[in-house]
Parts: sequence; C-alpha cells; structure tokens
Amino acid sequence: MKKTTILFLLSATLSQVILPVELSAQKKQQPQSNVWSGQVTEWPREIPARIRDGENRDLFVMTLGVVTTPLAQGTFNPVNDQVTLNDGTIIRDYYRDSLGVKFYKPISKEIFRLPPSGLCTWYYYYQHITDREVRLNADWIAENLKSYGAKYVQIDDGWQALSSSGRKGSRDWTGFDPNFSGGMAPLADYIKSKELVPGIWIAPHGQSNAEMVKNNPGVFILKPDGTSPSKTWEGDWLLDPTSEAGKKYFHDLFARMAGWGYEYFKIDGQPIVVDEYAKHSEFMAVPGGAADSLYRSTLDIIRGAIGEKSYLLGCWGLPIEGAGIMDGSRTGGDVVLGWDGFFTALDPTMRSYWQHNIVWYTDPDVMLLRPPLTVEQARVWATLQGLTGQALMSSDRLPDLPAERVEIMRKVYPAVDIRPLDLFPSQGRKRIWDLKINHLGRQYDVTGLFNFNASKPVTLNLNWKELGIETDGPVHVFDYWNGEYMGAWEAGIGLEIMPASVRVLTLVPDNGKIQLVSTSRHITQGWVDLRELRSDEQETVISGVSTLPSGNDYKLYFVCPRGKYYRIRSATAVMEKKRLTVSTISHQGWSEVAFTAPATGDIEWTVSFEPDYAFSYAVRQPDGISVTPDGIDAARVSWRSQYYLNAGYQVYLDEKLLGYTPNSFYEINNLDPLKEYSVDVRTVWDDGTVNQRNQNDTRRYDVSFVLSQLLPGEMYLSEMEWTGSRSWFEWPVTVDGTRHTGSFGMTAGSVRNYQIGGIFNSLSATVAVDDNIRRQRPGQTVVFIIRGDGRELWRSEPVGPDDPAVSFDIPVTGVSSLELAVESGEVSSRSGGLPADWIKPVLKK
Repeated sequence: MKKTTILFLLSATLSQVILPVELSAQKKQQPQSNVWSGQVTEWPREIPARIRDGENRDLFVMTLGVVTTPLAQGTFNPVNDQVTLNDGTIIRDYYRDSLGVKFYKPISKEIFRLPPSGLCTWYYYYQHITDREVRLNADWIAENLKSYGAKYVQIDDGWQALSSSGRKGSRDWTGFDPNFSGGMAPLADYIKSKELVPGIWIAPHGQSNAEMVKNNPGVFILKPDGTSPSKTWEGDWLLDPTSEAGKKYFHDLFARMAGWGYEYFKIDGQPIVVDEYAKHSEFMAVPGGAADSLYRSTLDIIRGAIGEKSYLLGCWGLPIEGAGIMDGSRTGGDVVLGWDGFFTALDPTMRSYWQHNIVWYTDPDVMLLRPPLTVEQARVWATLQGLTGQALMSSDRLPDLPAERVEIMRKVYPAVDIRPLDLFPSQGRKRIWDLKINHLGRQYDVTGLFNFNASKPVTLNLNWKELGIETDGPVHVFDYWNGEYMGAWEAGIGLEIMPASVRVLTLVPDNGKIQLVSTSRHITQGWVDLRELRSDEQETVISGVSTLPSGNDYKLYFVCPRGKYYRIRSATAVMEKKRLTVSTISHQGWSEVAFTAPATGDIEWTVSFEPDYAFSYAVRQPDGISVTPDGIDAARVSWRSQYYLNAGYQVYLDEKLLGYTPNSFYEINNLDPLKEYSVDVRTVWDDGTVNQRNQNDTRRYDVSFVLSQLLPGEMYLSEMEWTGSRSWFEWPVTVDGTRHTGSFGMTAGSVRNYQIGGIFNSLSATVAVDDNIRRQRPGQTVVFIIRGDGRELWRSEPVGPDDPAVSFDIPVTGVSSLELAVESGEVSSRSGGLPADWIKPVLKK
C-alpha cells in the first residue's frame, strides 16, 4: 500500500495554514473513457427556438441532434446572442437583455463535451460520509455503471475538519474529518484507479476557524473593530476578494485540492457570496467594487488554480453571475427523499432549463431512486433527467438499490447532448415533455406524459399537429417504460396517467415500410446505442450496429406499416465474429428482437421479415355517450365500455377527428365555454377500420353541449388549473388556529393566472397571513391583489401577522383572465417573507 504523509501546519504563514499538505503519488491524468455516449453535434451553431408558449401551454420541448420543426418560432445564434423570428424580427442580445444573463457567452464544449454523469454523496450520507463508503460506491460504479456512462464520484460536505466544538459541517478547510483520516489524495487516487473522476464539495468563500483567521490578517472581510460583518451559511468569516492576501489564500485553497487529484469542484452557497459582497464592500481592502465583478474575480482565481480541464459547478439556486466561467449551475435548492422532494428538481427545470447546453450545463440537483419512492415515482424522476439531458448525479447508496431500480437508472445514463427548443422560463409544472430527435435518418419524438398529482389520475392528450408532427397519416406509438406497442393512429392519442407516474411514448410517423420504432438501451432509444442503420432494396431486411455495455439485455422493436403485417423470418447478432443467442417474438403489427451483450463494444445485427397473417374483427358502435365539464375550458367525454373486441376508440369534435384512446373516456381541452359543440365516438380496429353505421339507422349518435351550461354555479379556485410562479415553500393554510380546506398560500412575488372564460359574475374570499410565519421581520406586511384581463380589480391594505383577516366580494363579470398576486408591503423587500393565504376563493355565476 502506498504511504501518504499528512502535515497539519498552523502558523502565521498563510501558505502553511490553508489546507493540510499531502505528499502523495504523482497526480494522475483524467481517464479517457471509451464509453459511447452518442454524437455531440457541432457547437456553437444556429438552433431552432421558441421564445414563448404556443397553443398548448402544457408543452415543454427539447431537441437532440440537428432538428427542424414547425414549432420553432425562429432561430437563435448563440455566438451573436441573437434571435431571428420567422417574420424577420430580430431580437439582439437575447440572453443578456431579455433573459438577464449579464455575462452571457455560449458554453464551451471543447473539454466537457457532455454534462457530467455520476454520483454525489450528500443525499444519502449527508455529513456522515466516510472514506470507506466512497470507495464502496466507486467500486460499484466501476463494476455496474461505468460502462453505461457514469464517470464522476463527487464527495460532498463531511470531509473537512470538525468545528472547534467537535461538530460536523464546519467551514474549516485546514484539516480532515476523522472519517477521512487518511487524507483526500489517496481517495482521489483510488477513484482514478477505477477509471473514474474524483470530485469534491466546498463552500470556499467562507471560513469558521477563528485561529486560522487570526493568524492570516487581510484574508477575510473584517470591520474596524476586528469582528466579522458577515456571518452566514457560507461561514463566520467571508473572503476579501480585493486583498492580495485573500487572493493568494483562495488560489492556494484550490491549488491544493487540485494537487490532491480532484478534477470536479462543487462550490456551494454562491448566491450568498454575491449578496454579502454587495452589503459589505465598505469593509474590503479596496472598497466600492460592484458585487458581481468582485464575485467573478474569485471565480477567475478558482479557474486559474484548477485549470480549464477541471469541471466547476456553482451551487445553489442559480448563481447567474458565474456565467461564462462556470461549467455548470445548480439551478435549485436541495432535494429531499420522497415524492415532495422531486418537485425541488422539477421546479428549477421549469424555470431555468433555457440555460442548459447553451450558457452552461444546468443541474436540477441529484436523481433519487430508492424507497420510499415507488417504482413509478422513480421512473418519473429518471424521465426528468433522461428527457432533458441535464447533469445526472445519483445520490443513493448504490450497492443497496434493488435490481429494478438499477435498471431504471441505467436507462437514463449517461446524460446526452440535449438542449431546449424553449428559450424562456416555463410557467407552472408542464406535463407534456417532447424530445425531438434526428439520428441516422430517423426523425422521431420521445414524449413524456407526467402526472405530478399523487392522489388522482389525469387524462392527457397528444395532438400530432401541436407536437409539430406534420402528417395526416397514422403515427406509430410505442410505450418505452412498458415495452409495448400501442398501434398507429391519426390526429393524436389520449391516455390516462396514474397518480405520481409517467408514460414515455415514442412517436414515429408511418412511412409505409417496416420501421425500427425503439431500442431498449437508453430512453433516447437509439442515440447512445445505434451506430449504423440500413435496409435492403426490398425493405424487408433491416440491419445495424449497436454499441452496448457488457451484460446489457438489449431489445430492438420493429413496427409494420398499418394494415400490412409481417413476422420475423430470421435474426442474427454478431460480436467480433462470434454469433450471439438471439430470441424473437412476432406480434400482430410489431416484433421484438432480444440478445445480451457478452462484452462492451459493437454488435452487428440483421433482421429479415416475411408477410404474415393477421386477425381482424368487425368492431361495433359504442353507446351511452355523455359529456361532463372538467374545469372552465375542458370536457370529459365518456361512453359505456364494450363487451365485444376492439382496439380502442376514435373521438370526433364537430366531425373532426381529435384522436385515439384505448379507454372509454376522452378529455377535450381548449374549449370555448360559451360555444355549442358536437362530439361523436367510433370504435376502431388496429388497422384503422372504424365501426360501420347502417345507412337506414336514423338514430343520432353524436352529443351536443355548451360547456358553460354544464358548469356548476360555484367553482373554487383551489380546484382549478392555473399557471404562474410558485411560492418558494408550500404549507397547509392555517389562520388563528383553524385549518382551511379549499384554500392556498402564496408568498410575495408569486402570481396565479386562471382562465375563467367570462362566465362568472363574482369572486369572494378571505385573505390573511398564515400562522406558519417564517423569516418575519418587524413591520413586515403583504398586499393581496386581483387583476382581471390586465386591469386591477381589488387591492388590500398591507396585512401583517397581527392583523385580522380581510374578506371581499368583487364583480368579475365578463373577465376571461383572472390573476391573483401577492406583493411585499415594503418597497425594498425581496420575494419571500410572510406566508399569505387565500381562504376559500370561490367564483359564482
């Protein structure tokens, strides 16, 4: 075993007290992984862009490969920071001025071609991580996940010295926790011996060691009396970025960690640093500097110490001032284990994904897959990562993950070269995520349908035109997580999504030929595994090359042109001239081929098809069609489930086909509540044949309705869909000791927008500050505001924690768009503050 000497040197000499000096083996270079992670497209290049929502406000769109789509409202040139809209309008300095990235420049992909994929220790071990556990997880990754693209092992908070009172979580970087008594350099060497990249966490601008501060004058910001003006989460003392001593200290801090062998640096608490520099510039060696410039100067020091080939991640909550220097940004807060914790990853994805793979790699925090998350909830979290391509760091104790959850994890590793089409912050929690892929001549969509509600199912519709799929013909639909073909259908599809779950559908327009519709290796279904794809002149033989990890149980899924049927005649797979065992299954209308990779590398495969018999059934007319309202602008159409065989149903609105559903109900959205509609339903077979009606049958099968006439006389806002900005925390509404249902809370700076269709006459509610008071400052108040179609309808007086509840009843006749807002009662106050409650807000006709 290699010997490592650790020297703890505390003296008045700056260079001696910054960190423990480790005399270790010569620093190893970052390993070059031979894992194929898919193509990285040319960058920087002009890309398609949306700068606002289209007709479907529930739609969130990404791209992979060189994609063109009618959804694009224009293009974005990342070099010039310029949007050119389809009508010729030019928006200059779009990221800098429109999106507020003051120091914008396009991400450099010369070194870090893809976002990081690996492990972060924090969300399992917290500050109780140990050298032994790091090695245990590194061993597991090397054996089970490295060939799937995992590369980084990042050690989080808990490695540093204990506080003077013996507590963990200090900001003392002069020593090591007893659990790392062997030092950090040997651990980095061990991680590298597994051909992985070691990473380390630090809150570098802070310090909590009083002796260290005393012995190193000029390093930290001090008031004239020698006390610290800045005592925050970052530390009891804060780096002075203007002093020469401070600059040297900061450089040496990172140079030592780099010398230990770490090549991934997660720097925490960064927004705090910027705020504190703005507050305390007067106490710096050189006072008066701009906070963002002072902060960026510290990042330049870090970069100079660690070099361009080390990854720098800024954390947490979007330290936007680091753009152009940092490689990645943790765009939200800390997740927690359980379904509620998932939203801490979802919400910053909605708000900040427009930065990803354009400004830097966004990091919505780690992916958790372990119980108490259900398997379905684990799939939801994995799908968030897989469809966005953001930084992908697991934080479970990996050797303990059940096999089913390991398989879920492998299907989204590694993060690939996905970037947004939507170059704007998304409002609300969008439920339809559409990833458009162009690869090897295959142009297809991988679409996630999410239900974020843990208590009830929802019905979501995909409309091919709204997704930018330009075809009047059928589109093949494949369910990725369940490995099931759902048929080929015109216009769209409607599906019921169970609580806290997701359906991932692959959408491929039917081209009249046998087509590869999906592969099992990765959620992108071909991007990281397919190297080659071809077919013969008769188009009954399809062959290709797939690059697979060792032991991967791989499946290829093929679909027939609708109404034509083929079965597999033969299938072969060869690796290094050795034939593999191949199994095949031919279903009606689709087929699957399966084999296992004996080693990591390329496998050549060939599948030939021959015509096949198909069973058909004369489907019958459904009956019992009824319509019920589902909110202001949506209706649920239902009918009696059929006794006899069918493949599903097609729904028509005013004689126009809306789409297919396998269920006996269908959700129709975006209705005018004052307009009369006619809805019809037909039963369909898998070849597209619908039930026939007797020409002599005089019965009327369609149903007419006006949505506003079906709505109840009262509707609570708490039960209605809304868009807008969410509060930074949520709580059960409680005022004067009474808990209120049918109510909700907001914080200053948040808004809720409701589309109410002009069909109500009044809105009434009671407003108050919640009993759950957080971060209260003396005299703090909030103001409640209601707007209708952009016009202010009502505004409360400032309401504080000790003020009585305020009731109101205001007219909203003719109002189509209703906005509820909460503002701080103090002009200078930031968003957050008091929890402001809307108690039982109700609309009445």
